[in-house]
Order: sequence, then C-alpha cells, then structure tokens
Amino acid sequence: MRLILAHDLGTTGNKAVLVDERGQLIDTAFAGYRTAHSAPLAAEQNPADWWRAVVRCSRALLEKDPERRRQLVSVGFSGHMNGVVLVDEQGRPLRPALIHADIRAQQPCERLRQLLDEERYYAITGNRLAPFYSLPKLMMLQELEPEVVSRARWMLQCKDYCAGKLTGRWGVTDPSDASLTGIYDVNRLCWSEEVIEAAGVPCRLLPEVLPLTTVIGRVTAQAARATSLPEGLPVVLGAGDGACATVGAGVVEPGACYTYVGGTAWTSCLRERFTPDGQMRLTTLMSAQAQRWVQFGTVQSAGSAWDWFVRLFGGRASAERLQWEAAQVRAGSDGLLFLPYLSGERAPIWNRQAKGVFFGLQAHHTRGHLARAVLDGVACALASILQVMHEHGAVAESVRVVGGGTRNEEWMRILADMYGCPIEIPQHAETSTALGAAVIAGVAAGVYESFAIAKQIAAPARRVEPRNENAVLYRYLRERFGELYEAVKGMYR
Repeated sequence: MRLILAHDLGTTGNKAVLVDERGQLIDTAFAGYRTAHSAPLAAEQNPADWWRAVVRCSRALLEKDPERRRQLVSVGFSGHMNGVVLVDEQGRPLRPALIHADIRAQQPCERLRQLLDEERYYAITGNRLAPFYSLPKLMMLQELEPEVVSRARWMLQCKDYCAGKLTGRWGVTDPSDASLTGIYDVNRLCWSEEVIEAAGVPCRLLPEVLPLTTVIGRVTAQAARATSLPEGLPVVLGAGDGACATVGAGVVEPGACYTYVGGTAWTSCLRERFTPDGQMRLTTLMSAQAQRWVQFGTVQSAGSAWDWFVRLFGGRASAERLQWEAAQVRAGSDGLLFLPYLSGERAPIWNRQAKGVFFGLQAHHTRGHLARAVLDGVACALASILQVMHEHGAVAESVRVVGGGTRNEEWMRILADMYGCPIEIPQHAETSTALGAAVIAGVAAGVYESFAIAKQIAAPARRVEPRNENAVLYRYLRERFGELYEAVKGMYR
C-alpha cells in the first residue's frame, strides 16, 4: 500500500494527513504555533515554528508504525496565503513572517491607488488593492525596514519555506500562491511587470513560478534525521490553502461550487476562464488544475462571530447548548437581524470600516433569538456572494460545504435554506484542505491518475435539503440584510 503525507500549514497550526492509494484517510496529526501581535493590526509568525510543527507531525505519524516509512511515496504541502516570508540565499528568514491577518499596510494601498488605477489593477491581478495581500505588506517593509529588504533574496509563502527546508531548494512557488500576492497577472500567467514598476518592489525577490505538481527536490539527509522521513523521498511543491481546499472539497469541474466555514468563510466556484467582476466584488486565484481559475468571496467573521457570541453570551452554557437554543427559534429570528462585520468585511461590500449590528431587538427576544440571528447573518453574507457567482456563469445545483463549521447542524440547515439549494458535506470536511494537498502530491507521484480522484475522496457523507417553507422568508431576509447595511454604512465613518 502506497502512502502520501501532506502538511496543511494553517493559521493556528499544522494539520498533517496520511492518505493511501485508494484515497482513504489513514491518520492525522496536529501541532500548533502562535501568532504575535506586536503592534495594532499586526500578525506575525516565526517560520521556525512552522518547521517545528512539520517535524513534530511527521514524527508523530511515521514513528507510530515503522512500516509507514517504507510505504511513503511523496510528501506535499498546503499553506496559508497572502504572506511575506523574506529569506536570504540559503533560505534563512531575515525577520518574522507577515501573515494574511496582518493589515497594517493601509498607506501603501493608498499610494498604489494613486500610481495605478484600481480597476486596471483588478483586471491584471483579479484582486482588489487591500492590505491582506503580499504586495502592500512588502511595500510597507521597504519603507520601515529597508535594510532587511535589501538583504533578502526571496519573498516566499509558508509552504514554500517548509518545502525548502526539506529539500534545500529555494526561490520557487506555485501559481495559486503567486496569484494571491497581488503581483501576479492571472491572464498572462506571470509576474506583472506593470504592477512591479508601479509599486517599486524589487523583482529579484519574486520566486520562480512552477506547476504545483512539480517535484522540487528530495528529502535531504539533514531533513530526514529531523523528521523521520526517508532520505530521498520526493517533495511536491503543493499549493496555497485556497487551491487545496477546492480540490479537497471535490470541486474539480467548472461550475462546481463550495463553501468553507471556519473562523473566516468563503464561497468559491471553479471557472474555465478569468472573468473579472465589474464591481470588483470577487477575488480570483489560480486553481490546482492548469487553465482553471477559482473565483471566490470571503466573509471576514464567520466561525469567529459565533465564537464571539458564545464567549460573550454563553455564560456557563456550552456552544452545543447555544446551538440547541438557536434551533428552537423560528427561521428569521422573529425579525431580529445581525450584520456579522466584527472585523470589517471583504466580499461583496469591501468595507474595512464596517461594524457588527444587532437590529430589531424587542423585549420578547431571548438568547436563542440572538444566537439564531448570528447564524442567519453569516449565512446571509455568504448567500450574497453566491448570488454574485450566479451573475458570472453557471453554478452547480448543489454546494459542497467544508470546514469546522460543518459540526454545527443547525447552521448547515440554515445555509441550505439561505442558498435555496442542497448542500453536501464530505466525510472528512474538517481535513479537506490537507486532503487536497495529498491529492496534489499523489497526482505528482503518479499514485492518482488525475484530480478526478478528489470527487471520490470528498464523496458526500450527508446532504441537507432546503426547506420549502422557509424559501420566501429567507429571500425576504436577504433583502432586509442588504437594506440594513445600506442604511447604516454611512455611520461607520
């Protein structure tokens, strides 16, 4: 039995999976790491912590059964995106890594708007000018830490760094990670000279963009001693977490759609071509499959909004108890609305000044009504993104849903009602990103013939049908949700 090891370097830690040649999940391991918030809006991580997590997870999985080392045929990666990892020629980090949650680079975004029209920028990159992306972060470092940038040889993403630690090969990335730096031309499939010139960033820092199924090297003797991986094991470059989650959700055909519900949430659709949204509401990244684009929109506070509610209103009650209370409330929460903008919002409104709102509170409302309104509000935000997807082309008749939010049964019923279509939840919905990385590594190693294996691996374990009796009410709720935002957005300033 041939085995594939894949590491998914998430925001809070590394989740590793062992998958066999039939696509069966054999075992998992997790190792956490911390994020430092050294200044307002800052979010930095130590690349050495990522590597330690890869070492710990590899050892945990391989030393449990010595036979696994002999069965391994490849190792691959997924990782959080939009980062800046500055390393020297030998791959040594020159400072902590800026991750996607670091949004200090507001001023570089404004400067770039003055140098390059934002509509033109969006037409090139498929991205808005926003501080989440790598480009404004790099511009900020050029201004604040010019000596560090001058010593740097490469700007990498987290999975590129860990793949380099295994192989000793530096200066490479894949199209998906490149496409969410804000520097990549998603039409011409190369770094954009126009953007580089306007931003004034050194082009020497940009790594070579290789297909994500590229075997970039083999496990070195030093890395083998650290991780227990076999020396000489092929290392596959892999992809950013957005591309891996798409594969792991079984979305491999154009028009197929999925929603990821975690701390943040997003809804994505696979497309055969890049189709820019005229209002710049959606974002585009390169898919794991050649000549495919992933069109998506992100809700900034999803699971994190629910966690906030549990902390603030739960008291001694568990999250499960609050879910039960929400389920006892009629759809629509008796007129109570919630805007889930606890940390600003991305798609489709792109308003970093947006704030959360409970509207319509009355004396008869209970904690259950508030809980239900939070779930309804996030579902409304996601449904508004799905509606934009329909404007851009065919969308499948059902939507896959993955991520930790799938544990909340009432939320899944609400999401099906709000979408007005069935939702399908795979068996391993919470490890979909790591499984997508395993599929990529398996295709690269010849274990899987094509990405079609992902549909088998992500076969639905359960299906939630929309409830017809809620259809009219939720259409009305979505309209009221949009009207409420329009009514209060002027007050955010």
